[in-house]
Amino acid sequence: MNESLMEIERAAYEEFEQLWHQGAFDQQRLGQAFYNHFRLHKLTNQDPLYELYEAKGEKALRLISQLFTIK
Repeated sequence: MNESLMEIERAAYEEFEQLWHQGAFDQQRLGQAFYNHFRLHKLTNQDPLYELYEAKGEKALRLISQLFTIK
């Protein structure tokens, strides 16, 4: 397992998914909504997050799974 993965609590991720499916992130891309919801702008290393912020749909889901572990 990749030790550099960031962790997100499963309950918090499921809450995000529910909000996404309810349309709570008006006019945002999936990656952008995830980035904003989890306040990822507070992280020091933004390099791996830029592509996530710009990503839509399946690409965003793939990047989330590559960057984060849901526990």
